[in-house]
Amino acid sequence: MTEKPSNPTAEAMKKALAAKRAGGGPAHTGLQGSARAEEKAQKARNVALAKPAFRKASKRG
Repeated sequence: MTEKPSNPTAEAMKKALAAKRAGGGPAHTGLQGSARAEEKAQKARNVALAKPAFRKASKRG
């Protein structure tokens, strides 16, 4: 007879994860959720600081 795994859901998740990893493409493996959020916030701050502080005066008066 065939041997059934003790937790079929866990086995399916393992297979799905292996297929996802084999699919290729860059994966976000280096950063956890909070670190990624901090990086996005820093990027937004840098973009805001790169913009000029004041708009150019309008020639219309």
